[in-house]
Amino acid sequence: MKSVNIPDDVYQRAAELAERDQVSVDKLLAALVLRHAREWSRLRARAERGTLEKLHSVLQKVSDAPPEPFDRL
Repeated sequence: MKSVNIPDDVYQRAAELAERDQVSVDKLLAALVLRHAREWSRLRARAERGTLEKLHSVLQKVSDAPPEPFDRL
């Protein structure tokens, strides 16, 4: 078993979620880390299949129109 240091506010949020779901904080965090690691691996594999040519092809399809007001920063 390893220990990990996380900020107090993150731990507090995890503790609240764990209590609500009636699981330990350790189990909750382990499940979340595993889920994130799987997603990270999936995205990495998908990115490796891509090419700059494919990216440019997709970007050429994007309109030159300005963004909608709700999409502006």
